[in-house]
Amino acid sequence: MPNTPQSSLRGYVLIFGAALLWGLLGPVSRYLFAAGVSPIEAGFFRALLTWILFGIHATAKRQVMADTKDLPILFAFGFVGISLFYAANMMAIDKGGAALASVLLYTAPFWVALFSYFLFGERMTLIKGIAMVLAVAGVWGICADGGPMAGESIGTAVLWGLTAGICYSLYYIIGKKFSGTYAPYTLFFWILPTGILGLLPFVEFTTKTPMNWFHLLLLAFFSYSANSLYYLGLRYLAPTRAVLTATLEPVVATFFAWLLWNETLGLLGYGGSILILTGVLLTIVAPQDKARG
Repeated sequence: MPNTPQSSLRGYVLIFGAALLWGLLGPVSRYLFAAGVSPIEAGFFRALLTWILFGIHATAKRQVMADTKDLPILFAFGFVGISLFYAANMMAIDKGGAALASVLLYTAPFWVALFSYFLFGERMTLIKGIAMVLAVAGVWGICADGGPMAGESIGTAVLWGLTAGICYSLYYIIGKKFSGTYAPYTLFFWILPTGILGLLPFVEFTTKTPMNWFHLLLLAFFSYSANSLYYLGLRYLAPTRAVLTATLEPVVATFFAWLLWNETLGLLGYGGSILILTGVLLTIVAPQDKARG
């Protein structure tokens, strides 16, 4: 896909949309936790219902099949990118709150930049480096602030959040590898089953109300829509540029966590959000990336 101002703008719009939907996952998950649904069970049903949505989409488009040689990579990624990621992310939300869990995902730029350098030959430009420093400093500010759920569980929350961040970084690498080969619905149709199976042994099923199912369906719809938008956006933007743009997610999560759950942040937290936004703006005005020669 050629890099033009129009295609870049299209990529940013798609990834902004994905960040908005991803930012809603934490606040919605807290309704489930408050109702007695465990983080692992919520992650399991999020994966299962999302898989059904991708399966319907792939079947309707008649693009279900994947190349046999790609299946081992997709299945392996399912365990790390779905089982471990969903479990870690939900545990971080449960222990530290939606805002804290969301921003901890954004240790991912470190890993994405490292992987992209070796796998895709993506240069580490000065502006991109500054943007990454600002984004990560913003994450640190929100984490240092702690929020209303800071306490004895904050260490556990940070550990789960960092684990989720490492898993999350692999989405950008897998997405860049396969975004030009498969549509997002085909890709996730094959990724999600092993992720679901990886979570199943750890699920303790509970009786759920219609409202619980509504919230689970919301999680699935937001995941389905966000991943679809994001992987379409990767066709127009380099991985590091995309991950920095998606750092709008914790800002969105922080806002809705405050709006729905009164999770307020202090000066460090709000200062961190400003740094994240600044880093995103720098990625937009920076020159387009070229591979190393």
